[in-house]
Amino acid sequence: MLSNEPMTETPAATEAQPLSDGPVIVAPGAAGAIIQTTNPEVEGAQGPQAPGIEGEETVWEGHYSGRNFIGRMLFGGLLVLGWILLAFDGWHAAAQQDGQSGGGWSFWIIAAGIIVLAYWANLGYRYLRAYRGHHYRLSNRRLFITTGFFSRRVDQLELIRIKDVYIQQTMVGDWLGIGNVVVISSEQTLPKAYLLGIDEPRRIMDLVWNHMRLEQMQKTERVNPV
Repeated sequence: MLSNEPMTETPAATEAQPLSDGPVIVAPGAAGAIIQTTNPEVEGAQGPQAPGIEGEETVWEGHYSGRNFIGRMLFGGLLVLGWILLAFDGWHAAAQQDGQSGGGWSFWIIAAGIIVLAYWANLGYRYLRAYRGHHYRLSNRRLFITTGFFSRRVDQLELIRIKDVYIQQTMVGDWLGIGNVVVISSEQTLPKAYLLGIDEPRRIMDLVWNHMRLEQMQKTERVNPV
């Protein structure tokens, strides 16, 4: 029995949904064949990061350690203690004079207090300047050294260019666990880099050396694949 419904024409090929938002190009001579290509501009905007950044991870970050100021802080504490004793002695001497003014003592007490305040203000400024002016960051590919307080400069050194790493440490620094890490490289603009006054310098030296060796091994494998 024939149906009264109108017959519809079946397309030669079923339409395929595009896999991405890129333009679709139909190849000539192939009816219904759909070839999808991607736009380089769109791929660059939405694809992986630029070379040298992809896969880079921060291993360690540090500043100029506050332990370098322990001696100066102790000395400042002695100054404060001395000023307190001086002020108490002046107040006690003035009280024993039965109402007489102890003008000489008050002048020296005020002058000593100003000196103590100036010392601590200068120490605080030096600490902030050292902490902000010395920042270091180590990744698995590069070493970043930031210096400067008001205007800052950031130098970078590829780990593959490092030739040697060693530490500089005094006896007191060894007791406190602080010191300098010196990095020797083949970079002409930065042949010697200093990580000044950092905590655990031996551990940081080992980190720089280990990641330098890993980067060199990976570079060798990329250049000479098996």
